[in-house]
Amino acid sequence: MAASAGSMILRGLRTGKTYNIDVYIPDAASTLLTFNPSGLSGTGSPTTYRTAEDCLIVDIATATAPTAVGGVFNINGNPVGGGAFRWATQLSTNPNRNLLAIPVRGGDFIGATQF
Repeated sequence: MAASAGSMILRGLRTGKTYNIDVYIPDAASTLLTFNPSGLSGTGSPTTYRTAEDCLIVDIATATAPTAVGGVFNINGNPVGGGAFRWATQLSTNPNRNLLAIPVRGGDFIGATQF
């Protein structure tokens, strides 16, 4: 496989606003995802995304699964209990992919490490 692009979607708890964040997914285990809220994410993009308000991470999806099996979300550098995901089930073409409900406080940094 090869590196791929994806999307992380958050929903603001106060405003109901939807935040669509582009994600770059390296093709290796033990790597960090990178995030870009204003365009295509790549290898030079930040490895964290800072939320503007209290949010829920409601989805992460990719068009093709990389070599890594999945990943786990990190908030402020700490793994999130219940924040693990598998790329095989998070494909954008899968209408039954696992939707998420991971709470994130405003100002927190979201990251993700592949396994």
